[in-house]
Amino acid sequence: MLIRVALLLISLLICVVSARAATGPKAYCSTNHLIVRFKPQVASMLPDTATTNQLSSMLAHLGLPRGAELRETPLARHFRSRPAANSRRRHEPVDSRHFLYLRLPPRLTIDECVRRLEAHPLIDYAEPDWIGAAATTIPADPNFADQWYHQNSTKPSASIQTPLAWDITRGSANVLVAVIDSGIMPLPEFAGRTVPGYNFAYDEADTTDDNGHGTAVASVLCASANNGIRGAGVDWNCRIMPIKVLDDWNTGFYSWWAQGIDFAVSNGCKIINFSGGGTAYGQTVARAITNAIAHGVIFVTAAGNEGGNVLGFPGSLDASITVGATDRNDQRAEFSDSGPQLDLVAPGEDIATLGLDGELWFDTGTSFSTPMVAGVCALLAAVRPNLTQAEALQLLCSGAEDQVGGITDTPGFDTSHGWGRLNAYHSLLLATTQVDQVRRTYNHVELSWVSPANAGSRQPYQVEYKSSLGSGWVPLTNPSAFRYEAGRTYWNDDGSETGIATSTVYFRVKLRPPQ
Repeated sequence: MLIRVALLLISLLICVVSARAATGPKAYCSTNHLIVRFKPQVASMLPDTATTNQLSSMLAHLGLPRGAELRETPLARHFRSRPAANSRRRHEPVDSRHFLYLRLPPRLTIDECVRRLEAHPLIDYAEPDWIGAAATTIPADPNFADQWYHQNSTKPSASIQTPLAWDITRGSANVLVAVIDSGIMPLPEFAGRTVPGYNFAYDEADTTDDNGHGTAVASVLCASANNGIRGAGVDWNCRIMPIKVLDDWNTGFYSWWAQGIDFAVSNGCKIINFSGGGTAYGQTVARAITNAIAHGVIFVTAAGNEGGNVLGFPGSLDASITVGATDRNDQRAEFSDSGPQLDLVAPGEDIATLGLDGELWFDTGTSFSTPMVAGVCALLAAVRPNLTQAEALQLLCSGAEDQVGGITDTPGFDTSHGWGRLNAYHSLLLATTQVDQVRRTYNHVELSWVSPANAGSRQPYQVEYKSSLGSGWVPLTNPSAFRYEAGRTYWNDDGSETGIATSTVYFRVKLRPPQ
């Protein structure tokens, strides 16, 4: 019987286990194997046969459930490949001086297996294969500490986890972002990354900012990092197109906005950030947004700052990705508008921005929540170039932190927080998901992959199968097939839905709408 697995979507196996005398952060380790070292006397018990048979003999002494497997390390195989001097054996023995990998049998946890092996007379030690990592990506910019939304010293959980997201990607020059606003000043933070846009407010090519709003917005979204200047934007590498549709009073006609959106689409922009809005519905703007989305552009806009229960336009459009604001304590900002079209919230109080002369300012408003989300969309597009508006929304909302904003932040969607507060790392993990562990027997298959910490509550995955490459995908509907551990999701099938015992089956993992 052949089980084939077709997979969409990270390659490190991780879980959380109980570390001895653990006093610091949680420790992560492999979920599918242990490190095991046998005592020296095991060498005299090994048959003079092939290495695989010797390993099988060693495994048999352990008395573990069916499905366990011992494997040599690559280093041990390297050493064994060297000819041994004065050896009278036809086959070199497994070198008990080196540790081995023990692949766990199904339904035996790391802790349980370690406890069983520690008391075994042939085992010197058994331990989890712990995971370490390089330091989280922190840019060396002088005002990075002022950007509390990246790393929040007051309430660490209230940050959008960009340093972890930057371990996955810091953006790509292949992604072009339109900042449709009051223009952008040509500051060093944007040097080498801007492309010509247009000034629809004054009908000219000069997109220099004469108000400051657009420059501040752009600095949150895409200020360069590690250049010794001020702080870091969410995306460090995307290209930037300034499109001026707001005048020196920070106001503009809807016709300017619509032209700015159309200009961005016709010039290859992948992301549009519009941190503005009005009170009236405008069909021309709505059609421009619909056209942009139809051309594969991701459109992100602000909820508004009136503190009411009606969103500004175009944030009130279902098609828009509409962003509200939170404070540094993860509470909904009092000024942030709410409504049924709100998709998610992001930090929007005391946001470190750049002024017209490159000076540091601290601004407040959903205008500055929006570029955080647009910046994450640019990061998502760096790893998934064909990302659509619907897919971006799904990744943002499924990755968002739910029920962190007090009593108004109810489970799932609510009109004050949408689907939750932005978490860049969670969304990037979802976007780069890939099944990295497959276990199979005659009538059972288990798929496993790295997942966000909130996957157990969000339950963002859908597994589908088909029996031939030419047939259609069929969703599997048993929710109990999923098991969630810290940082990892498991899915199991006993064949009752797929018939894997009697046929070739293909699987894929998809994201489903946020729950």
